[in-house]
Amino acid sequence: MEYKCDKFSYRPSATVIIATKKKVDANANFEILLFERSTNTAFAPGHCVFPGGTFEEPSDECQEWMDYFKEYGVSSNQLDRLIVKEPNTKRTNPLLSTGKIFSREISLRITACRETFEEVGILFFRNHKTLKKLSSTPTFGEDFEDVNFDRVGWQFAVHKDAKQFLNLCRSLHVVPDLWSLYEWSLWRSPFTAEKRYDTVFYFVSSTKKPTLLLEHSEVKRAMWKTASEYLDLHKNQKIWLPPPQIYELSRLSKYSQLQNLTNHASYRSRQGKELLAPFYYKSSDAMIGVLPVF
Repeated sequence: MEYKCDKFSYRPSATVIIATKKKVDANANFEILLFERSTNTAFAPGHCVFPGGTFEEPSDECQEWMDYFKEYGVSSNQLDRLIVKEPNTKRTNPLLSTGKIFSREISLRITACRETFEEVGILFFRNHKTLKKLSSTPTFGEDFEDVNFDRVGWQFAVHKDAKQFLNLCRSLHVVPDLWSLYEWSLWRSPFTAEKRYDTVFYFVSSTKKPTLLLEHSEVKRAMWKTASEYLDLHKNQKIWLPPPQIYELSRLSKYSQLQNLTNHASYRSRQGKELLAPFYYKSSDAMIGVLPVF
C-alpha cells in the first residue's frame, strides 16, 4: 500500500523503540534494543536499527482483526484510546488519517507488534486479565514471555505470511498489546531515497528483559546498550546508525530513569507528533542534514 505526497510515493511503516530496565549506573537505568541488519536485506543493509517494518494492508488492516477484537472482548472505548483526538494532533495527513477498515493508529501498532515478533521474537500481548487492567496510568509492556508456544515455528510462519500473526494471537488466546506502544515520533524518508517510507516510531518499556529469537535472514546480531553507548559506538565507527536512530538516541540519552521516560512517552503519544523529513545538502567536506517539520 502506498499513498502519494506531491509527486512522490511513501509506504507506511512502523518501528519500535524497546527500553528495558537495568542496574542503575552513572548514566541511565535502562537499555535499548538495536539490531544490525543482515547484508542481504533490501533496506538499510548493515545498519543498526530498531525493530520494525512495512505496513501490510491485507494482514494488518482487515475485517478479521476487528471481528477478533470484538470476539475477544476488546471494547470500542479501548480501541478509541489509541486514537489522538482533534484538535490535539499536530500530525500531517495522510499517514495516520487514512484507513479503509479502521484507524491507521490501530493498524500500524499491529504492524509494529508483528514486525517485532518476526524480527526478534518478542511478542507484545494482553490476555483477558491484563486487558481489564487498562488505565490512564502509563504502562510497561510486560507479558511478552508469559506463555509457552512454538516460537521458532510461528516466527517462521509469520515471516513467510504476515496474515499468520492473527492466527498466532488466536491460537494463544491473546491480543496484541497495542496500548503499551506509545507514539514517539514520525519520520519521512528523504525524497531522494530509492525506497521511501513514512514511519511511526513507537516506544515501549519493560522492567524485565525479553529473550530474543533472531530471524537471521534479516538480523545479523542484536544488542542491549544505553543510548549514549550506541552514540559513542557510532562516533567511533564501530556501528552505523541511520539519521533517525542518531536523532532519537540523542533524545533518549537525556533521560536517566526509565519511569520518567515512560511517563513522557505516554504524554507525547496523546499529542500526536509532527512529521520529520530530513533534507540533505552536500558541502565540500561533509553531508549536512536539516529537519524541516511538516
